[in-house]
Amino acid sequence: MEINDFLNGDQLTGRQAATIFFLWLAIVLAAGIILLLFTSATIS
Repeated sequence: MEINDFLNGDQLTGRQAATIFFLWLAIVLAAGIILLLFTSATIS
């Protein structure tokens, strides 16, 4: 089953869904790195 069949016309297209997913992933990774930097700075 293709992703465009799964996401119907009134919903997101596959490209939009992939863009939103990768933006969300980048935000989560950036937040994790910032949290890691803050915690390692306070521990040491």
